[in-house]
Amino acid sequence: MSREYAVTTMVTTKISCLMSALLLTYNSPAHAQDGSARHGFWMDVALGDGLAHLSSDTLAGQNRNGIDFIFDLGWTVSSRVRAGIGVDQWTSRWGSGKQTWLTSYNLSVYYYPLAHRTLFLQAGAGGSDYSVVHVPWQFLGADRADTVYLSGSAWGATAAAGWDARLGKRVSLRPRFAYSYGSPRRLHAADGTLLATGWKQHWLSVDVGLVLHPADSW
Repeated sequence: MSREYAVTTMVTTKISCLMSALLLTYNSPAHAQDGSARHGFWMDVALGDGLAHLSSDTLAGQNRNGIDFIFDLGWTVSSRVRAGIGVDQWTSRWGSGKQTWLTSYNLSVYYYPLAHRTLFLQAGAGGSDYSVVHVPWQFLGADRADTVYLSGSAWGATAAAGWDARLGKRVSLRPRFAYSYGSPRRLHAADGTLLATGWKQHWLSVDVGLVLHPADSW
């Protein structure tokens, strides 16, 4: 069995588990009262698993498994819509050492199509970075690179679907399945040398987060 096939199978299994979790939480206390309104600040912190597909004009394509860290915050504008900004960083390995980073900086809109406001759809767009770096330390996604070997930036987009399973008056457990795309760009070494053209990235991620909602959410 090839490594790429094994990685793809593993991520497919995790996606199936997430879909099962979404169905199970449908009948949980996450169901809200239809009449209440939503207004105010929200924040989302999540950790998950992601499969990245990388390619360029000279690279046919490769799949790599990694870890996703998400931090979003924003404002709930109505009972069915919230908006915000956030950072989604995929890293090829945990801990210190040489790593590949895929980073998205998104402006996002979340829409709740159902009256009980648990299922949500997310669309976002913004900057998309690719870099190979050296990291001296890492803790829960808070990392700092002391060396950048190569990098490139372009625009990107994210589409996602998830579920808010209520844990308390203002907190929900949020499983989410997302697809992100980074448009073609050039990669340069730290000294400016051109290393690759037409570099683009796709990645699928399955993550679970905790969301702090406004006080009137449920």
